[in-house]
Amino acid sequence: MIVAVNKHGIIGKNNEMIWHIPEDMKHFRRETMHNIVIMGRKTYDSLPNGPLDSRTNIVITSKPENYKNTARSSTIFCDLDECDDILCKLQANTNKRIFIIGGAEIYTHFFKRCKTIYVTLVQNEQRDGVSIYPLLEEIQTNYKIVSRTPKCENPAQTIDYEFIVYESPA
Repeated sequence: MIVAVNKHGIIGKNNEMIWHIPEDMKHFRRETMHNIVIMGRKTYDSLPNGPLDSRTNIVITSKPENYKNTARSSTIFCDLDECDDILCKLQANTNKRIFIIGGAEIYTHFFKRCKTIYVTLVQNEQRDGVSIYPLLEEIQTNYKIVSRTPKCENPAQTIDYEFIVYESPA
């Protein structure tokens, strides 16, 4: 799982990110490049340039048939049940890492399966928007921090943040 979130559990608002942190976008790209990303349809629709390049994009939608004519070879549209089947096959046949990239419902559905969670913890006070606060609380309470960058205080950056990697206790 990879997520940018603030201390209140907010990940976005109106299907958009509520902060712009270029270093976080570079971090996201570096981690997910040449791997598999799983997202919900709303997250997919919010991508400004369509599917993420150099990654296999799995898009979960209740109506995958609506996307049959727009699908590219690097993009798979499926419902939740099909996604589980696809994941089983991918895990057996590839050494690529699988990243859950949002939104809130997708994070919640796959959370218990995530062994490693990459969090960009954004220091802002936004309280209005889509929240994954219960997941954030569980991560911070039950997962072990294996990597943490110092708080990024870049004078050119208007928002402070830090990168934290958590591992499942099991």
